[in-house]
Amino acid sequence: MCMSNRYPLRHWIRISCVLCVSVVLVFAASSHSAIYKWKDDNGKIHFTDNPSKIPPQYRKKDELKTFKGAPTAPSKPVKLLSPEKKSGTHVIKTRSLPGGHYMVEVLINGNIRADLIVDTGASMVILSNRLGERLGTLYNTNLPKMEFHTAGGKVETPLFILDSLQLGDATVLNLEASTNPNFQGMDGLLGMSFLGEFKMEMDRERSELILKPFAGKGDPLWDGQNEKWWRKKYTTYAQTLRHLQRTAYRARQDFQKTMKIKKMIAHYEKLHKALDRRADKVNLPKEYRFYP
Repeated sequence: MCMSNRYPLRHWIRISCVLCVSVVLVFAASSHSAIYKWKDDNGKIHFTDNPSKIPPQYRKKDELKTFKGAPTAPSKPVKLLSPEKKSGTHVIKTRSLPGGHYMVEVLINGNIRADLIVDTGASMVILSNRLGERLGTLYNTNLPKMEFHTAGGKVETPLFILDSLQLGDATVLNLEASTNPNFQGMDGLLGMSFLGEFKMEMDRERSELILKPFAGKGDPLWDGQNEKWWRKKYTTYAQTLRHLQRTAYRARQDFQKTMKIKKMIAHYEKLHKALDRRADKVNLPKEYRFYP
């Protein structure tokens, strides 16, 4: 992956820091329209949800593709190289970048490789629009939106859930992510929706990222996580849902605003239900679970 010469790396890292301190949730208008794709005479690919905007010469059925949401990536699995250790501690080789930053190779949803910059200042995984298009999230109007205040101005981007993200043999399931259209020549940032699942250390001399489990020695584990982890996950989702439900009730006279909030509610309900299914598989005690 080549880095763009247009902006220095520190420019993108600075953007990620601004995202975390000034992120405001907003929501997209509800829509179920199809997405149309066509290629012009210069080979450039275009997308639109309004067929009237397609030039007549490109409206032939054999030249036009229609998607519900956006094209999705092929499902062919890709095997990622394992790190050096196979224990509860994961040691991952990184690539050093100017400014004291580090890049790692990850595997998204089991089939998409990406080179992400390790960034503890980013609240979640943030991907380029190119990867968002491959994931089928970039043009999905059913997703809630996040409003980022970046160095380049205000940007609205989709909030979505990755099925999995693998780094070495460390895998996190059902994690939040977003995209940023300002990323040029880079795949994105590995933020805290992944890194926050581990105790993280960086061995700068060896350029190694070390990820350790939060569970203490002898802690009872359910699917690799201890009681504290499960309680925290359930509490976070339950409290977020209660807050959103109260907000939706107060905005009930405003139809558009209510519909936007409902998209965010659906997002966190999906996360909560996925956590519940995972808990059921490992017989997590009911007293560790919380509901809105």
